[in-house]
Amino acid sequence: MPDVPLNFTWEVAKAGHHWVETHAIDQGTDVRWHFLTPTYGTGGRPFRVLRYQPLSAFSGLFRNFAATDPTLDAIQTFADQFGLLGGNLRRRIVLYGQGQGNEHPMGFGEHVDGWVNEILIMRLAVDLWESARQGDADHLGRMISWTPEGTRVSINTHPELQRGQLPQQKPAHVHRAVIADERLDQEILARFVPGDPIGPALHCMQGLINEHLHHRASPRLLWEANRDRLGLYIVPDGLIGALWLQFARAVERDARFRQCTECTTWFEVAPGRGRSDKQFCSTACRTRAYRKRQAEAVRLHGEGRSVDDIARDLQSDPDTVRGWIKREGGAS
Repeated sequence: MPDVPLNFTWEVAKAGHHWVETHAIDQGTDVRWHFLTPTYGTGGRPFRVLRYQPLSAFSGLFRNFAATDPTLDAIQTFADQFGLLGGNLRRRIVLYGQGQGNEHPMGFGEHVDGWVNEILIMRLAVDLWESARQGDADHLGRMISWTPEGTRVSINTHPELQRGQLPQQKPAHVHRAVIADERLDQEILARFVPGDPIGPALHCMQGLINEHLHHRASPRLLWEANRDRLGLYIVPDGLIGALWLQFARAVERDARFRQCTECTTWFEVAPGRGRSDKQFCSTACRTRAYRKRQAEAVRLHGEGRSVDDIARDLQSDPDTVRGWIKREGGAS
């Protein structure tokens, strides 16, 4: 089947984002919660945005999202770089203290619980996928359990917790569910090897992706750039839909990812995307890392370290290190 191209442009508030304690217009209560909202310009001027294409600019963005700490600061940092999630997370909110007199203007924001829930569920799905690909039955076996007769398989991501308990630092979404039972799911159960957690893990991951893609990405006919013909595209409804869609396509291609050694951004390592041993997500990161190694060589030389020692520490060769030091005016 031919690959259906993606069409998705998103925007980031140039002035960043901030948390406000307020309530959604449709809540019908004055109880205030944390909502993340764009930072407006001075004098109440509308915020300016930077438009970009997340899926082409960041090949492993869903991995960055899954790795985001579910804290206010980390979520705000992600939004400042990549934008709000959009889709069904966006709510109309009251902006207290920003109106005239007793009037309060309306804006939009995204509830912290929505962000945390999406991060932790995607983190769980990525964990299931990676563990299954690596054949890590020991790790998956701590979450996925079979009955002795092989008639039922379930997932419990935190078996050490009683119902109603939550850990202070949740490593993954707390998830408890029956994956398949012979009384209701004989066809599904027949796909698995009794006692093996890998098949059920992939089935659970598939369900999580499909659930969170539902109503968040849809095929549309759009005009091509030169407007001479219509083309079929998949269009996400917001950044959150794009992230789950990117994840789904990674699973389809069995894509491999690596973190940039300079900025820690995840990027895809695959045929057609450059060298398989590349360590940096971009030319800019490679250049920054190179300059840091140069500066470190000069610093170590200033401390009296020999060129050979510096070359070993920086995994370079003595001639290259001498060149770095010479360019900075140091002695060879």
